[in-house]
Amino acid sequence: MSYTTSVSIEANSEAIFNAITQSVQEWWGNTNSVVSKLDDEFTTSFDKTFWKFKILEFKPNSRIVWQCIDAKHIHTGYDGIEMEWIGTNVEWNLEEKSQNETILNFAHNGLVPELNCYEICWPAWERFVTQSLKSFVETGKGMPHLS
Repeated sequence: MSYTTSVSIEANSEAIFNAITQSVQEWWGNTNSVVSKLDDEFTTSFDKTFWKFKILEFKPNSRIVWQCIDAKHIHTGYDGIEMEWIGTNVEWNLEEKSQNETILNFAHNGLVPELNCYEICWPAWERFVTQSLKSFVETGKGMPHLS
């Protein structure tokens, strides 16, 4: 089963969607561009690792899907993980409960326990999605991994 998580964020869906499309560097890692439409591409990186994504679905303030189209994932002690994300999809679904509360349902489809990186990737997503992104949207200060 692919990794999923949900988090309640004290913000409207527009603020969260903007953070996911325009401010990835504020809560995850160095990013080479922002996304504003279907088929846009961007790369996120830190240390010697990078992931390149293409936007497969783009529904403003509601849903966005990133597909990993290239990768070089480097983590000491983990062999064979460099390209494991290629072909996986990162899904962001926003369910606005009120003007000041939105549920973010996150799924990394293809990030499954059988992958060599699973034991380091799911806790990283948990931190970046439920803590760093949430903090960035609610307070303006995320906890990205920048290097």
